[in-house]
Amino acid sequence: MTDMGNFNFDEEINRKNTYCEKWDYQGGDFLPVWVADMDFKSPEAILKAVKTRLDHGVFGYTDYDWELDSVIRDYYLRTYGIEIDTEWIVYVPSVMPGSNIACRTAGGKILYNTPMYPHIRRLHNEAHCMYQEIPLSENNGYYTIDFEKMDEQIEDDVKAYILCNPHNPVGRVFDRTELVRLTEFCKKHDLLLISDEIHSQLIFDGTHIPAFSINEWALEHSITLMSVAKTYNIPAMPFAFAIIPNRELRDKYKDIARGLFSVANALTTKAVKAAFTECDEWRNELIEYLRGNRDYLEKRIEDIPGLKICHNEATYLAWIDARDLEIDDPWEFFREQAGVNFSNGVDFGYPGYLRINFGCTRKTLTEVLDRVETAVNRGVIK
Repeated sequence: MTDMGNFNFDEEINRKNTYCEKWDYQGGDFLPVWVADMDFKSPEAILKAVKTRLDHGVFGYTDYDWELDSVIRDYYLRTYGIEIDTEWIVYVPSVMPGSNIACRTAGGKILYNTPMYPHIRRLHNEAHCMYQEIPLSENNGYYTIDFEKMDEQIEDDVKAYILCNPHNPVGRVFDRTELVRLTEFCKKHDLLLISDEIHSQLIFDGTHIPAFSINEWALEHSITLMSVAKTYNIPAMPFAFAIIPNRELRDKYKDIARGLFSVANALTTKAVKAAFTECDEWRNELIEYLRGNRDYLEKRIEDIPGLKICHNEATYLAWIDARDLEIDDPWEFFREQAGVNFSNGVDFGYPGYLRINFGCTRKTLTEVLDRVETAVNRGVIK
């Protein structure tokens, strides 16, 4: 058991038979540490806000809760000391549809670094554009952007670079030096900077820097996408926003999105408003619980032969190198031999790797790692 604060993240909640993708749709009865949602109840303030609106009982056509504009503005001011104009905010159903529109706004081939989480890797199919992948540089489990390689390999028709910060799956929080250099790279190659920052409220080490705030160039040449879905565990209530300071870019983005979707959801907007205004204490305790899970996970993996893990600076997702096991498919091995369902590194562009979601109770994480260690030590591995 972990030390308890005001919130019980050790509570075991049965998520089966709730149409839950993580538990009910994984192709078998496995312990799921794959899809990126957590096994924790959302904060009481969010549940109360939704219930209050639900109790009203009438759900006719509903406009936005326009107070969200100032709520988001206030969040960036108190969190980062950044003043934003509410006109910069464009609401979208979730980060990936927002990224889709951003790619269409750029109007050409997209570039990103691998490993990269699967939805960005299939974004070219959804946005009907070409793509280029360039691997991150890795040194003893620490991943960085290799700008020399990027300059050498970038293809002439690339129009946008997609940043994931904090990074999924390697858990990096890119520092200011890296981000400034990234804007210099984008400026040199005339690229739109599209930044997925959905995990930016879940930082263990370092400081998150919103893309639009990096420097003056970024202010005019970026689309920053943000949502509270991951932090407060409400991805089934989709809602996100883009921050686009450049008016011409913003107008183009809104014109492409026009008529494609409605995001004025009466329940969701109440949940998001509560998340930004009433849930800081819950989030702080969540971060400490996840930090404990991360530290426990890293120590356990270090003691299992054939597995390595890179230090996780943010998110509840960690990246495991299983190549030293010398098996063809570690993902399938652990499903069959341990009853544990990781995310398959193949989907991130890296065979032989696994992604683990440690956004679960310590009890569940312990059972997962016990099963993994037993399977490895059973002698099935060479």
